[in-house]
Amino acid sequence: MSSIRALAGQLAARSDAELCRLFSARPDLCLPPVPDFSALAARACTRISLQRVLENLSRPELEVLEAVVLSTDVDAGRAADARSLRALLLQPAGTAGRQDLDSYLDRLRGLALLVRVELPSSDAGASTADDGGDLLLPPAYLPVASLAEALGPYPAGLGRSYAALAAASTVAAEHLVHTVRLLRESGYELPAELPLLEGDEDAGTAAAALDCWLADPLTWPALMARAPEHTDELLGKFRRSPLGALPHLLAGTGPREATSPIDWLAAHGLLVPIDASHVELPWPVGLAVRGGAVADPWHTLPPATAAAQVRNSLRDNAAYSAVAETLRLVSELLDQVHRGPVATLRAGGVGVREVRRLADALRIDADETSWLLELAAAAGLLVLDVDTSRWVVHADAMFASLARQDQWLLLASAWLQLDRAPSLVGGRTPSDTAINALAAEASRPDAPAVRRRVLEALEELCLPPASAGRPGGPDVETDLIPDANATGSTPAPSPEAVTGYLVWRRPRQQRRFERLVPGILAEAARLGLVGSGALTGLGRALAQDRLADAAELLADQLPEPLVEFVLQADLTAVAPGYLAPDIAAELSLLSTAEGQGPAAIYRFSADSIRRALDAGRDAAGILGFLTRHSATDVPQPLQYLVEDTASRHGALRLGAAASFLRSDDENTLTDLLADPRTGRLGLRRLAPTVAVSRTAARDLLAALRQYGYAPAPEADDGVALGGVAGIGGGRGSGGGFAADGTPADGAATAKAGPAPSSFPVKTHPWELSAEATDAQLAALRSTGIPARPAVEAGPLLTLETLRTAIRLKQRVRIGIVDPDGNHRRQVMLPLSVSGGRLRVFDPDRDSERTVSIHRVMDIELLEGS
Repeated sequence: MSSIRALAGQLAARSDAELCRLFSARPDLCLPPVPDFSALAARACTRISLQRVLENLSRPELEVLEAVVLSTDVDAGRAADARSLRALLLQPAGTAGRQDLDSYLDRLRGLALLVRVELPSSDAGASTADDGGDLLLPPAYLPVASLAEALGPYPAGLGRSYAALAAASTVAAEHLVHTVRLLRESGYELPAELPLLEGDEDAGTAAAALDCWLADPLTWPALMARAPEHTDELLGKFRRSPLGALPHLLAGTGPREATSPIDWLAAHGLLVPIDASHVELPWPVGLAVRGGAVADPWHTLPPATAAAQVRNSLRDNAAYSAVAETLRLVSELLDQVHRGPVATLRAGGVGVREVRRLADALRIDADETSWLLELAAAAGLLVLDVDTSRWVVHADAMFASLARQDQWLLLASAWLQLDRAPSLVGGRTPSDTAINALAAEASRPDAPAVRRRVLEALEELCLPPASAGRPGGPDVETDLIPDANATGSTPAPSPEAVTGYLVWRRPRQQRRFERLVPGILAEAARLGLVGSGALTGLGRALAQDRLADAAELLADQLPEPLVEFVLQADLTAVAPGYLAPDIAAELSLLSTAEGQGPAAIYRFSADSIRRALDAGRDAAGILGFLTRHSATDVPQPLQYLVEDTASRHGALRLGAAASFLRSDDENTLTDLLADPRTGRLGLRRLAPTVAVSRTAARDLLAALRQYGYAPAPEADDGVALGGVAGIGGGRGSGGGFAADGTPADGAATAKAGPAPSSFPVKTHPWELSAEATDAQLAALRSTGIPARPAVEAGPLLTLETLRTAIRLKQRVRIGIVDPDGNHRRQVMLPLSVSGGRLRVFDPDRDSERTVSIHRVMDIELLEGS
């Protein structure tokens, strides 16, 4: 049976609504679009697509899927139904039974992971009756092609079958043949219908003998009654993995002579060596160890957590305090970076010393400083200057002028979409490389999805347990989560509880959850999404993409900004809360912040006043600002400090110029400055015969000559090299000339350009629009299932047929195109296929040969061969 062809027919029979649900859950199936249902089914059976959908299955869904894979045999036509699966999935007492299992099977079929088949007529006795009294065969299922490979070699932690072990390892095959012979010689009654093994009997026969022997319900209890002491403990170590390591190959001890648990298990065929140092517990033995159940218990409910209850008032106080502190720190960070850009390492990212410098200025620890750098860069407030390789404040950043709720919304939205993990900064990579702030090593394309799942998990953990464990996921009701202003309490699950719940939701993502979730929760607390460990109204609104509601809620809860501060006689100012952005910016210019927290202390000094004077302030303006916004009179020492510093300021003036221009003829210089074409050169007259320019000397020389003037470059010793006007470059400006008139070393100006992103290219988001879905449905309905498979489906159908022939050891009639372009059809026996190459046995030549898969044009399985 071809599961790809069967799946194509069943997909074609689905309604448009069912197909839309499939595309929504697996958007990669129609990105890019497929031409017909056969191509759609083929893509659904590819390993990469199956691995994507398996990552989003919950633990109970995976356990059902593993039970289906372990209990079915496509080649033998053995399917699984709810009745047979119920014996493999043991539910805890008090949980739902048949209805739950049917709903899980229906969901997996809806995801195109299972193919529905008809049970053989021999199973009619297991039929149920409908309301009219007619017998109905229960639905039965087979896994789609490649699903077993996508699940991995050991589904549910169980080993391979005896037959698979014998086929994969010569050591295992020889061990099985030898073990079955010794078991029979020792008096064990293996199935009589199987032939007695002698000499070089087929290992497949030995595998079948052991399978039938262990299938007898009386075999396992009888064996365990004879087992040596501590055998149960040894078998318990194989609960999570069927593989074990041994220092040397097991000796061929007979069943009667074996005394240690390992030797006894190997002598009875219950533990099989696969190479010189490893053994494997076959899946029939592993199933017997578990009492015949694949999952005991079947984890239909999430792990129980005893979350502490936090009063909503405490939760909100903690959240809004964290928001105010984060906004204050980001503003201070931008101010510090504006004063001194952040240098980067040659390998990328910001070094530890630079982070420590900022941390000292902000009066916080280095970890929080790294987080603020990442957050500000994600929001576009900091950008990398391509000319200096330094992080600078974005020229258009208007963060200080935004309302606080808009500041928070900018930061929270950027954090939610950031494809990096700031919590990894300070750690080490697998290659033992340090992870620096804003470095590529902290890139995690899956971080946005994990953040959303964390917020969703916090929402779901606030729901009643019955609604949190449904097969298709909970339908989160907004009114079940406490409102930000509501009285009462909210559960505050620990990071371990949140991680455990997420692992139950998506067990195949366990490693990324364990690595990222604790840091994400800490970041969410700094943004007020979590307060005292409990989800806040801000976090709930952000999880549900209600950004406007979140901003409105924050605006209502945060206090109005202060417009006054308190001046003290010790040359300090105290701000007992959040100052308005413009007042805080001006006060930061006039003074230096001290202390930590929302009640900031600002200290005035001669240096801070001089800094304000350098920025264009004067004594009258400074004292006027202090008088208007101080709740007390301006202390006399502060007034004296301002007036005294201003009186001595500006006795000498310093400016910057890239080049200078001088001429002995004042009229020539006057005409030049009056020329409208020279306006872009930034010329400014300092004396009757001297002007300076912000343009580099080399560029100024070229521009003036283009306008028809005849300037001459001037050497460093002041001697003009010819012409009427002389041009020179300032020291350190890179604009000087050598004595021969050529530009001096370093005269080239830096070319401005867009700052390169420090972050890697984003991965495909697999976002499917409604228009793309409608177009895909129209294409599928117009073509249906073609008589010949689509180009995309052909190779997969070929591989499916080849793997079936290899498992059944059947010959195939295969059409191959040789290097000369000739098409030939031959009968061959496939032996293995991997890496795009097929190994076959050619009976005509009585030898093996290797064929490239892309040269196989068609293939036909020969029955009875």
